[in-house]
Amino acid sequence: MKLFMELFGVMVMLMVIPLPTVGDTNKVVVGGTNKVAEMQLKLWREKLPSIQIPERVAASISPLTQGEVNTFVKIIKGGELRSHATQFCNSANLLCSQPVYQTLARVSVFLNNNFESEKPSDIFFSAKELREGGQITLPNLYSPWKAFLPRNLSQLIPFSSTALSEVVSSLGILWTSNMTKNMNNTLIACEEKPTVGVTKMCTTSIEGMIEFVLSNLGTSHNIELLSHPALTADSGKKARVTKVVQRHSGPSNRPPLPCHRLVYPYGVFYCHSINGTLTFSLELEVLEKNGNMYNATALCHPNVRIKGSVYCHLILGDSLLWFTKDNN
Repeated sequence: MKLFMELFGVMVMLMVIPLPTVGDTNKVVVGGTNKVAEMQLKLWREKLPSIQIPERVAASISPLTQGEVNTFVKIIKGGELRSHATQFCNSANLLCSQPVYQTLARVSVFLNNNFESEKPSDIFFSAKELREGGQITLPNLYSPWKAFLPRNLSQLIPFSSTALSEVVSSLGILWTSNMTKNMNNTLIACEEKPTVGVTKMCTTSIEGMIEFVLSNLGTSHNIELLSHPALTADSGKKARVTKVVQRHSGPSNRPPLPCHRLVYPYGVFYCHSINGTLTFSLELEVLEKNGNMYNATALCHPNVRIKGSVYCHLILGDSLLWFTKDNN
């Protein structure tokens, strides 16, 4: 699978796109000056004042104006989204008609030990490699990076496998396309019942992710965030572990909370925590002449085993790792 990378600055350039009103394709609605991005950035600063928003999250904030949101709310409530699917997908920067590769929802693959289509070594590595001189393959992660919808829009679109055909049709996506298969895989992962000791949620908005993180980890002044998007520059290459330090385990009732991006027409994060999770800070050196050096973070879930062995994964690409400061 190929890696899709889109790195933008924290400031997102926004465009106002004229939209037809419900039931009248000749009239247009001016998008307005109230930008959703400004409100979402304000919400982030209010709820997480000590945490800088990652570049990739900032780049995925909705480009819609509040006027456009109001128009699309009316369109969706009026049952007319299919007639405006192209306009909606383009204006909201969604992934509807563009070709994509088929990929499994890898979080589901890991937690259910289902490796019929993907090998563990393609995504995870043995805990035995967490030592100086250990070797880790930096995985190729495929997750097209498109915008989140504002919550008042995403809540109007069913996020359920039982409504998949309705959503696919409404967004103008071909039923036989890879995107439909990816959507189904994502919904299967999101709808799986968590096992004992696992807390999980699939969030379809930035607002939802912030609320879930705060509800699980406590007040914002005690929360930190890690991400390592630079690692994707050497995807598929082997790297040598030159240093490994285990972080403090922190409160047993507040394990680290990783959020993984899953493939869907709009932004979806699979956020989950597993009791007993161990966190490690790594220094990696890519195994090639003048190989790049990276700081990295690895998570190991001792309670989740593959053929009896403990496996770990890196936080890289578009994944986020939330944790309490007690986890340092």
